Amino acid sequence: MNALSPIAPLTGVPTDSARVLTCDARGVAILRHGRQEAALRAFSCLVEPAPGDLVLVGEAEGQAFILAVLARHGDAPMRVAMPDGATIGAAQDARLTLDAGTIALRADTTEVTTRSLDVTAGRTGASLGRVSLLAEAIETIAQRIVGRFRRSMRIVEDSEELRARDIDQRASGHMHMRGDAVTLQGGALVKLRADQIHLG
Repeated sequence: MNALSPIAPLTGVPTDSARVLTCDARGVAILRHGRQEAALRAFSCLVEPAPGDLVLVGEAEGQAFILAVLARHGDAPMRVAMPDGATIGAAQDARLTLDAGTIALRADTTEVTTRSLDVTAGRTGASLGRVSLLAEAIETIAQRIVGRFRRSMRIVEDSEELRARDIDQRASGHMHMRGDAVTLQGGALVKLRADQIHLG
């Protein structure tokens, strides 16, 4: 039996091996003792059978159930098919680990709720349609940040502070600076250069 279906021999329930012929949403067709018959996948059998699989079959209340997938002779990958509303759980203080060379997650909607999130990655690539971020505090530490935007707008309700050794701001069109009180102070030099300069 596969590790995902640890079913002990059922007392008083006949079990036998069979070969899977077809498998679809309606059920599974198996070949047992040279005769084709219909079977259902047992609720505890998480591995989805594929045509050609050797399976363990048991009977209960006149219905044949596939209890486990014993062997697969084809190259079809294992698919763990869980019923609706399935949950993989561990104890509150336990650790659940997924270990693989590649982990692919596909879903129409993904929700992550956690008290603490730590992510370590050598390279991260994301293609996103729309992003909404609500955070109490954001702290970013990086060696280099490059952003390319078609249009950018930032609204700061309280105050904004920028500290740098050198600042270079350039506009190919119009640059406008306005405030109730504007202070421009240079420790060594303040230079204004233009074809026209209007003061007042």
